[in-house]
Amino acid sequence: RNNVYAGFYENGRATQPEAHLSFEEVLEKAKSASQVTFVGEVENFAEQIQSALPSALIKATLPSAVLLAKIGLQLPARSVHDFVPNYLKRVEAEENWLKNHQETNDSYIKRL
Repeated sequence: RNNVYAGFYENGRATQPEAHLSFEEVLEKAKSASQVTFVGEVENFAEQIQSALPSALIKATLPSAVLLAKIGLQLPARSVHDFVPNYLKRVEAEENWLKNHQETNDSYIKRL
């Protein structure tokens, strides 16, 4: 599908909101930066990155569960109810349901 969840940062600060984008859009946006580093699950996109941005750095990294746990131990405890997910895209099943039910205001989710 060649789509990604992307964030754009400069010196640790977001320069634009995180978004679900086609990888072509990501490459186009990245071309305006003088220095670009791709991080995360980028191995499937390495060829496209090298072709579009030959000077870009690629750091295929995944978070370490051990390090995340250690960081979490240093933070104050919080209620699970304080967690609010930031959904950037609807799941495919919901998108398909909405396509087939445009005429109704019924909710996608039914309580049983």
